[in-house]
Order: sequence, then C-alpha cells, then structure tokens
Amino acid sequence: MKIKKKIPLIDQANKLGFWGGKFGGNYVPETLKKPIEDLEILFNKLKNDKKFIAERDKYFKNWVGTPTRFIKLKNLTNHIGGAQIWSKVVSDANGGAHKIYNATVHCLLAKRSGKKFIIGDTGAGYAGKMLSMAAKKFGLKCKIFMGAKDIARQQPNVKAMKKNGAEVIPVYSGSQTLVDAVSECMRFWVANCDTAAMCVGSTVGPAIFVRICGWSTSQISRELKVQLIDEFGSVPKKLKLYNCVGGGSSSFGFWNEFMDYDKKQCEFIGVEAGGPAKSKRHAAPLTYGSKIGILHGHTYFFPN
Repeated sequence: MKIKKKIPLIDQANKLGFWGGKFGGNYVPETLKKPIEDLEILFNKLKNDKKFIAERDKYFKNWVGTPTRFIKLKNLTNHIGGAQIWSKVVSDANGGAHKIYNATVHCLLAKRSGKKFIIGDTGAGYAGKMLSMAAKKFGLKCKIFMGAKDIARQQPNVKAMKKNGAEVIPVYSGSQTLVDAVSECMRFWVANCDTAAMCVGSTVGPAIFVRICGWSTSQISRELKVQLIDEFGSVPKKLKLYNCVGGGSSSFGFWNEFMDYDKKQCEFIGVEAGGPAKSKRHAAPLTYGSKIGILHGHTYFFPN
C-alpha cells in the first residue's frame, strides 16, 4: 500500500499561493503582479540552491548567532512536577528576536535582485529594528513604516532603527498602528517596486511573503529538532510545543519541522493575549470570525 506523505506547512503555501483551501492568495494591485511574480521566481530558484543556502547559513551562524540555546527550566520543572519544561532561547539571536532570520533572508534576496534599498513595516518595533540591522549589514538603504501611536510608545526601538541608518516614516492614517503601517508600506512599494524590495516581517501579505518568512524562521525548528535528538535520542513522544501567536512568524518557525509528526506525538499550542473580562475579544481576532475577507493581499476570517 502506498503511504501518502504529509506535506510540511511551508510547502502547503506553494500551490497557487493558497493553504487550508480558501486562505492565502495574491490579491494585489495590477502593478504589483509582476514584482511579486519576479520575487516568486527568484525565491523558488534560490530556496533549493546550495550556494544560496550556504550563504544564508554562513550569515545565520557568524552574524545572527546560530544555533541558539536549548535549556531546561529546572526550577519551573520542579515547581510544576511531572513534565520536563525546556526553552528554545531564540532571544540569543543577534538583536534579541526571531525577526532577524526573515530580515536577513530578505536582504540577501534584495541583493540578488539588484535592489538598492529595502522597505518594511513594524508595530512594536522589533521587525523594523531587525530589518534596519540587516540592511546596514548588507549595505542597503532602509525605510520603515510605523504607526504614529506605535512610534510614541516604542521609542527605544525607533531610536535603534535610526541609529542603524533607517528612515522611520510615521503613518497617521486609520488606527495609526501596525495594520495601517502595512498598508502604507505596500502603497509605497506599488510606486517604487523597480528599485525597492519589500520585507514583510510576519506571515501576512501576499503568499510569497508568507513562504519567505516561514522558510527563514524555520531555522528555529531545524535547530530544535537536532537539539531534541541530541538530548533525548529522538523527538520525544507527547511533545507539546508552546509558542506565542501574533503575526505568526515565530510560531511558523517554531512548529514547521514537526508538522509531519503524528498529532499524538507533537501537539502545537498557540498562546496569545486575552481581551477584556467577560469578552470573546482577544489579541488574535483573525481566528474567531466567520466572514472571509481580504487584508494585505490574502484572505482571512474576519470578526463579525
């Protein structure tokens, strides 16, 4: 009997830019179809290119600082009793966050495509900070779009971006937060796609950006899988993988290499901030809607 192999999460996004059936896609202005197609062609070529992978791995090791540590939380393990609790210390990475993997790969792609500067969006500021660091490392000019309210409350990261030579562009439209920063960034790219590369810091936007982000941050689970085998001899049974779920870049990277395992062996638990008391509202609103809509280039569930 022929056994049907499970398709890893990152590869599910490949077919026509959709995953999970109706979600994903490339709903973009006509002027962006060619730049996105060019990016897809370039990425599809390079993601399996041994020289490009070697270049990526060189920067991950020598500049980002991989592999990051895998440590046992002894006090918490003893306090709870029963299960062993371990942590993948991704904050060891250069800049202090997983966003550096995606930023590095996007800058490598920008250099390969001959672009002179790179643009990106940010909310709390980490994606922007990491992109500004990577742009400086690879000699690219950098523009970061950020909501005016986020700029006011995230000054340390704003100062870091400017110190790295990035231009931080305040966005005053709408809620003046991340969602509007993404919109403004994409509008700018429409007008400047011939000279600028765009980096989307999370698993949002047209499907190609989800794929690039997942391919980049999956460095986390690639390392973790090796570390688990080194520590326990194999991937443990009844493994529970907890990760925050916001824009999805961290959880995608943390879970991807384990998506082929039986759900009885590996369980994925996403954690996100709760909302007001006695309310169904929370910080992951795209998970509880019943209407399908389009945001930043692909389909989601939207709140009623």
